[in-house]
Amino acid sequence: MPTYRNDTETRITFPDKHYISWQPGEQKALPFFVPHEMLGLTLVSPEPHVLRDPARGFGYTEFVVKAGTPTVYKLPYAETIELSVMAPKGLVRMYVGDRAEPIAVDPQNNHASRYPWDMSAYLTFEADKDTEVYVKVEPFTEKGE
Repeated sequence: MPTYRNDTETRITFPDKHYISWQPGEQKALPFFVPHEMLGLTLVSPEPHVLRDPARGFGYTEFVVKAGTPTVYKLPYAETIELSVMAPKGLVRMYVGDRAEPIAVDPQNNHASRYPWDMSAYLTFEADKDTEVYVKVEPFTEKGE
């Protein structure tokens, strides 16, 4: 799982579901993701890889998944993610976080579910042939905020 390092002069604390802190210069490998960019941590090991793209934000995103080229989508940080995925044509395999078992999405089988962000910081899509995939991401917290 990802490894993060504190390259600042002050302690950094992640007080979400887990209380974790890094002293200056300290490095920790975690079994879940943390919003390292927001916290000011350095990502030392990107395993599993999390694509960074600050231009993507909350709301509706659509993109085309090409055959033989996996597409990685980094989810914006929220305590819990509500996810809807639709594939108007073709078949797409969706992997949530670093899970090895795919979820099949096709015109007859859309996908809607809730995930904790620290277990699903990114999605990977694979297609057997050119397929249009429409992804809708709606982050929210368990408190309804």
